[in-house]
Amino acid sequence: MQHPHGQRRRRLGLRATAAVGGLALVSGLFLAAGATAGLASTARTASSGDGAGLGDCHLANGVKHIVQIGFDNVHFFRDNPNVPSDLQMLPNLLNFVEDNGTFLSNNHTPLIAHTGDDLLTTATGLYGDRHGDGVANSYQTYNADGSTDPATVFTYWNDAIDDTAKTANAGHDTNPNLVYSPAPPATAKPPVKPDTVAPAPWVPYTRAGCNVGEIATVNQELENPTPDIADAFGANSPEVAQLNADPDSFKDSETADYIGLAVHCAKGSAFCANAEAVKFGQTTPSHTAVPDVLPDEPGGYTGFQALFGHKYVAPQLGAGTPGVSHDGYQVTNAAGNLVDLNGNQINGAFLTNHPGFPGYGSINASQALAYAADELESGVQVTNIYMSDLHGNEFISGLDGPGEPCFHAPDALGSGSACYVAQAEYYNQAFGTFFQRLAKDGITAKNTLFVVSSDEGDHEAGANVGRAVQPSPAGCDGATVSGDAVTPDVACTYPAGTFGELDGNLTGLLATQAGNTTPFSLESDTAPEFYLTGDPGPDTPVVRTFEHAVAGLTAANPYAGTTQKIDNYLADPTEEAILHFVDADPARTPTLAMFAKPDYFLTTGTADCGGPCVTQNTGFAWDHGDYAAEIDTNFAGYAGPGVRHLGLDGPAANMGATSSGANSGQIEVYQDHFPGPWVDETDIRPTILYLTGLRDDYQSDGRVITQILSRPNRALSAPGVTALGECYKQLNSSVGDFGAYTLNADTSALDSTSSGDQEYLRTDQALRGLEVARDRVAGQIKGELEAAEFRDQSVPNAGALTLACNVLIGGARALAGATG
Repeated sequence: MQHPHGQRRRRLGLRATAAVGGLALVSGLFLAAGATAGLASTARTASSGDGAGLGDCHLANGVKHIVQIGFDNVHFFRDNPNVPSDLQMLPNLLNFVEDNGTFLSNNHTPLIAHTGDDLLTTATGLYGDRHGDGVANSYQTYNADGSTDPATVFTYWNDAIDDTAKTANAGHDTNPNLVYSPAPPATAKPPVKPDTVAPAPWVPYTRAGCNVGEIATVNQELENPTPDIADAFGANSPEVAQLNADPDSFKDSETADYIGLAVHCAKGSAFCANAEAVKFGQTTPSHTAVPDVLPDEPGGYTGFQALFGHKYVAPQLGAGTPGVSHDGYQVTNAAGNLVDLNGNQINGAFLTNHPGFPGYGSINASQALAYAADELESGVQVTNIYMSDLHGNEFISGLDGPGEPCFHAPDALGSGSACYVAQAEYYNQAFGTFFQRLAKDGITAKNTLFVVSSDEGDHEAGANVGRAVQPSPAGCDGATVSGDAVTPDVACTYPAGTFGELDGNLTGLLATQAGNTTPFSLESDTAPEFYLTGDPGPDTPVVRTFEHAVAGLTAANPYAGTTQKIDNYLADPTEEAILHFVDADPARTPTLAMFAKPDYFLTTGTADCGGPCVTQNTGFAWDHGDYAAEIDTNFAGYAGPGVRHLGLDGPAANMGATSSGANSGQIEVYQDHFPGPWVDETDIRPTILYLTGLRDDYQSDGRVITQILSRPNRALSAPGVTALGECYKQLNSSVGDFGAYTLNADTSALDSTSSGDQEYLRTDQALRGLEVARDRVAGQIKGELEAAEFRDQSVPNAGALTLACNVLIGGARALAGATG
């Protein structure tokens, strides 16, 4: 696709006027629809603040367990058209879902598409502007003096912002990391105070009497030794004493012991109540569960407990007793330590013979699924599982030794390479073992809800079919797949210089190409965010000059075989809010966001670059975060009670956007017209809750996916309701039609040089009007759909709301046409 702001420019004309004037029609339709009982203020879980009877896990529709798997960057669509995709090489998983339920291949991420934002959106059903992380896995916050400090998204749920500067600024931001907003904060009246933590995703389950296991999930277990260990166990605890006594600056032992795993227990559950272990500095066992504290939880949350870390969870799964097995499957080894599904002891990352959490970056399927099976067999009814991807070298035992396919393999693996295929085989075997083991336990799709998704897709930065450089030999396929078997075939190789992201020094590029040395800090990414020092306003000359400089940057791309503009799209704060990554804390709002061509990863550096300003980095090649269909389109699979058996519902693996061809990385979601329900990650949670008879104490940004329900209620079955939900997705999703059109319009306006900057100012005003109208109409639709989903209340104004929805999308389309 040609970049919109590379095409002809013209002033706002009749179509832009129509875009703004159409808002009056929307307002009238909204008022005609009337208020609804489905607004968030009326949605409450029946057991708020309380728990079910001791030992009872009350889920509806015959569901006894929930197994939710969230992959890191595992793809359903092919990256190279000749090589089976990640999921095609996991047939034990893919066939299980398709044979027992529905696999949706037209699912979508929020923006910005990174692990933190995406998995939090999946867990909460909220976009980043409402759960507090809409930028990336880290972000910048403005200090009182106009400078910025960096912060990580990955903290425990209740934590304040974790300032990661070497020396934190005295005026740094101390608001909650997961800062909650009950409504879109950019248009909320009155403004939302940035002092409340987002509702925790495990609460409906524990209130229903279920124990919830967290295996390397995002923010739902302790993430960092400091400050999390002290926050969970207390400043004077044995766990903090262990932390303080460890001279290792990386705290590998404490990470292995206390980070990455948790079980949030139902009130009075024996799993927590009876948990004991010998703590640091002690000689006899003592109680290991701690209060599960959620001071901001709607409806209150008291009397619940949690276990944190391998050291305290593992004994409840059998650790400490040598040679434990379950239905013939090994749980512990002769030393009494937990093992993976292949019988290997699970050790802490970077440690030898130290049982513990293996690390977020390298937890593989055999380890993660072993934890899950152990939990399900030990009284944990809900398991949330995260595992690493296939295309990074995970250094798996049995694959990375001399003579093995991953021996001396690079960190980033190309599609169809030998190590990539070997890891896929390993994962596939693990899933086969996992499902066989659960079946022996009586845990099947007849009584268990299985949900599988991925945080986001990737762009493969490097040689590919149809690009200027290609893998060798021509036509290589990596593997063949037949039934549940994966067989290595013609491996793809990537000669030196043909694989790896293009790292760009934006400081140097701006200085050398545009002569612009405006000071800024940056959230480095393929979709980087700029924070200009002093936090100047969006319409100020210094910002507009900087935006023009960014828009003009170019680089030579060896994979495209040409010199090209680096950016595809730009977004100012108004558009950032439309795309849902401006949260309730104004100190986090970037001055400017760029969506670059996804071969590039952009950082800061020296003004003279000290050499080329853009260089190839072979250590990384799988880029995400960007606005591209291969990144923002992924999958969601459901199998279990209440789910229709539709198999694959959506485009096949060879039909989606790939990283190949002349348009590599240039196809956007709105240009694809795929079969099957168009859904996004906010829809996963409400669909799970509907299928299990639960609901949240807050209004979700998602909708129940009616198309996969075997028994939708009366209200959801009514004419027009599904069509309203589908229109709502295009209106409110970050990568739906509305967001695509407004991003095109904003990019063209930011790049414009009209007299008095009138084109930009008028477009920004029009975008602000569309944003306000969008949030109002989307809020109305959400309320109506929630009432239908969780209270079986009819949607009497579905037609009027659908019309209002389509009018707004049409207004955004007109604005994009007028500024393109």
